[in-house]
Parts: sequence; C-alpha cells; structure tokens
Amino acid sequence: MITDAIFLALCTLLWLIPVIVIGIILAELVVELKLVRALGFLMLPITKFGHLRTECGVSFLTAFGSPVAANSMLMEFYNNKLIDRREVIIASMITAFPAIVMHWPYMLPTLIPLIGFPGVIYFCILILGGIIETAIVLVAGRFLLPKRNAEDTKIDKEERPPLKEALKTSVKNAKKMIKRILLIIIPCIIIVFVLMDIGVFELLEIYLSSVAAYFPIPAEGLTIIAAQFAQPVVAYTIAGGLLSQGILDAKDVVLTLLIGDVLSTITILRFIIPYYLGIFGPKLGTQIMTLATSLRLIVVVMIIVVLALMW
Repeated sequence: MITDAIFLALCTLLWLIPVIVIGIILAELVVELKLVRALGFLMLPITKFGHLRTECGVSFLTAFGSPVAANSMLMEFYNNKLIDRREVIIASMITAFPAIVMHWPYMLPTLIPLIGFPGVIYFCILILGGIIETAIVLVAGRFLLPKRNAEDTKIDKEERPPLKEALKTSVKNAKKMIKRILLIIIPCIIIVFVLMDIGVFELLEIYLSSVAAYFPIPAEGLTIIAAQFAQPVVAYTIAGGLLSQGILDAKDVVLTLLIGDVLSTITILRFIIPYYLGIFGPKLGTQIMTLATSLRLIVVVMIIVVLALMW
C-alpha cells in the first residue's frame, strides 16, 4: 500500500537527514575553525597527486567515518566557493575506497560464518575494486584539474575563534543549505519508495536476473543472484549451503556474488538516487551518480573477466 511506502520512506529519512545535517554543520565548523588545511594535510599525498584542494582531503578523511557526511561537506565547500564543480565530482568519486571499507562491520560478520574463506576473498575483491576506482579517479583528476600551488597545501596559521562561537556560526550558516537539501531529498525518497511499492523495481529485477544465464557461472548460482536482489544475507546463506555440499567451489561462489552485485545494481539505485540528488541537487547529483555507478560497474566487470580467465 502507498501508506506503507510513505511510512518506510519516513523511516529512512529519520536516519538519513540527521547524518546529512551533521555533515553540513561539520563542514561549516571546519571552515570556521580554520582546520581545512590542518586536516587536509593528512591527505596531502592523495590530494596533491589528484590536483585537488585540501578541502577535498578533509572530505576523503571524513568518508572513513560517514560517506554521507563526507559528500555533504563537499557540497557545502562547493556552495562556499572553496572548490569548483569539477572538484566536487572527482572528490565525491574518490570516496569509493572508504565507502567500501565502511561496510566491513556489516559484511564480514556474516560472510565469514556463512561462506568462510571464499567470503573473505569476495570482500577483499570488493576492497580492491574500491581502490582501483579511487586510483582511476585520482589519475583523471591529475589530468583534468590544474596543478595546485603551495598556497593550497600549506597549513593555515590564522587565529581560530572559540569553539562555542564557531559552532553557533556554523549552525546559522548551514541552515540555508539544509533547507535546500530537505526540499529535494524528502519528495525524492518518497517517490522512490512508492515506485518500489507498486513493483517498478521488481519488474526490472526479474528481467535482469534472467540475464544472469549469459554469465560464466553454473546454473545453481542463479539462485544466489536471485537472492541478492532481495537480501544479501540470504544470498550468502544459499552460497554457503551450495559450497558446503560441493555443488559450487570457491571460484563459483566468488564469481556468482560479483556478477550478482553487477546485476542487482538496480536495487541499489532505489537508495542512491535520493542520496545523490538530495545532497548534490538534481543536475549535479545525477551526473555524479551516473559516473560513479558506471565506473563501479566497469571495474567489477573487468575483475570478473580477469578472475574467470585466470583463476
């Protein structure tokens, strides 16, 4: 029912909005306390290689704690004209590695008991994919962005205001940005959940699951992929059962899970569409989402091809 979809959308907003708000206020606070270059100095090798400003290094560092907060910070830096549009796109995409790392508390405790060592291999491949994505984007940044001068990398020595005063100013400055994001993200998430409720995503999932037959996996692996569209833990459970029975080996399980990740991208879209559009706005958000998702799919497919040929 539509009411159920709206209820689920509101539940999602209850945890997503506070993280975004914190990220925006944190970005303002970092600027007010003049900590941008002090924190960005920690990421200097990365930002220097990618010709990014130190503000982007702060965001990259934050992404290891919360990718949502990191991207919210980037948008706030962009609105304050500390970074330009091209830097926002590149800086957002280099968070692929920390975003994958952030999943370990949720994935490893289920992968290891259910699948064992092949589960560890699968997770390590995902980490490798994130590193490759980040490296590709940094190389792109090195060619697409101008080289930064010494002023962009030195540590700021300006006098900092008291924390209480800086926090008060940060909250005040963040209000406009927060309001703009809420006006976009709330209707976006409600629309996506309504589309889920009427079965739009399910139809796409059925179509894509049928495509799995054309990939280099045994027929038994199709049940794992079908489960990945619904719930990864169910897919891991099925994979573990087929592995323990000797129906699939480690290679089959890893390849099947990776192919399932590619095909089940449609299920991820229901979450990342409101996420990107809510933080970056319709135009910039769509651009970043398309580039980031396309790059991820290309990298994972390349890894699948290499594993299928060389394992």
